Amino acid sequence: MWLTVILVLTIFLVLLWYVDTRKPNNFPPGPKWLPIIGCTWELRNLHKAKGSLAEVAQELAVKYGPVVGARVGRKLTVFVYGSKATKELLSKYELNGRPNDIFSTSRTFGKRKGISFTDSEFQQKQKRFLMQQLKEYGFRKDVMGEILAEEVRAIIYNIKKKIEDDGVVCITSLFPVHILNILHLLMTGDKGSVQEMEELCRTMYDFSHNIPLTGMLFSHFPFLRYICPDYCGYNTYVNIHKRILEFLSKKIRILKEDCGPQPSCGFIHTYLERINSVEEKGNFSDEQLLATCLDFLITGFDTSCNALGFAFLYLLLHPGVQKRGQEEIDSVIGRQRLPSLEDRPRLPYVESIVMESLRLFAGRASMVPRRAMRDSTLNGYFIPKVNNRFNKLSLVRDIFKDTIIQGNLRGSLLDESSGWENPEAFNPDRFMKDGTLSVPDNFIPFGNIFLIVACLLQAFNFKAVPGSPRPTVDVVEGFTPSVKPFKAFVTFR
Repeated sequence: MWLTVILVLTIFLVLLWYVDTRKPNNFPPGPKWLPIIGCTWELRNLHKAKGSLAEVAQELAVKYGPVVGARVGRKLTVFVYGSKATKELLSKYELNGRPNDIFSTSRTFGKRKGISFTDSEFQQKQKRFLMQQLKEYGFRKDVMGEILAEEVRAIIYNIKKKIEDDGVVCITSLFPVHILNILHLLMTGDKGSVQEMEELCRTMYDFSHNIPLTGMLFSHFPFLRYICPDYCGYNTYVNIHKRILEFLSKKIRILKEDCGPQPSCGFIHTYLERINSVEEKGNFSDEQLLATCLDFLITGFDTSCNALGFAFLYLLLHPGVQKRGQEEIDSVIGRQRLPSLEDRPRLPYVESIVMESLRLFAGRASMVPRRAMRDSTLNGYFIPKVNNRFNKLSLVRDIFKDTIIQGNLRGSLLDESSGWENPEAFNPDRFMKDGTLSVPDNFIPFGNIFLIVACLLQAFNFKAVPGSPRPTVDVVEGFTPSVKPFKAFVTFR
């Protein structure tokens, strides 16, 4: 009898091994799968060796092609690399859903809320409303220009104080509080107190350096949150989001009580008015407002601070570029007033410095993960919504809920195959043609750091600290890529 039981159990395990390592028909090529963990171990080792998920995708693309099929834990995962495959991905509505899993819901009340991790018409409506309000208030040149100018003056004042001391400035610490001031003003219509902005800055720093956009161990193996919530990152993830949401909840509560009908109360006030309108019941809610502010704060802070870090590190490492930008500012504006947003068309080389910095920053970033909302194809391969072999097995259907598509911009911005010559080099001239700014079709710019770069170049020189090792472009992977903290020796021009 025992022999029969052992034989049956062995046959069952062999069948389970076979089924669990079998790929869907015409699924993109990729690493071999092991039972339970898929190819997680191989991808982990590759990630450790390369340092970033974008470089992992590049390595996989060299071996398997621009679209690579994998399984991370229980999730079918497709890596997309290169401008052609990325454009095809972005053009397909059915492949542009957002993940519906523990990573996307644990941040916001156990539900998918906000903009970054929602999809379909709901997400589009919320995004349009946010962009419309920012355009009407925050992106107006007169309003945004004055907001930025005030914060730039504060940054210049802080640098001047450092010059009076020893001239050594931690560049990566210059911008966070001021970026938060701008974002806070756009959300609430006012700047927060110094104390609460500094506290929020510490929370945002923890977020940026502990939560990668592409997920944590618990998001690939959800059961680990019950076994080792600290080790798998679950507690860190939930607690940091809780701190940010508590800050935003307080702001929303105050505005509900104190903000009158004036339009200067920013995005939150306008959203609260929309919540109270009868026709928007169900689409606009307190929870959605809180989650949208969370997305706006996280994305705006992380992108702006890290892009500025890249810009000034490259300027420090390339004094010739720095000098040429300063000469353009001197010839067009002089030194009697600060540059403004209206000066951008007349400062094409400074703008090209910004574009090149953004290229090198964005080229190391991962895109927000996508999910397949319906069966589809990509680069000729089948991308299933779920693993069809389990559609009729209710006990395991949810384990294989969605196929996740992981894109990045490295293949579009840091690869010679996309038309970039010597793509790893910092060369603003690639955006210049006949003395004017020329942006290639395959460049995907985002962020606006022009004014800060122009104003600081006008006032200061940035050099390596004498007697200290010269900074290098060592990239740290987080929610968005960042450079390692570095210091510069700053002098007046």
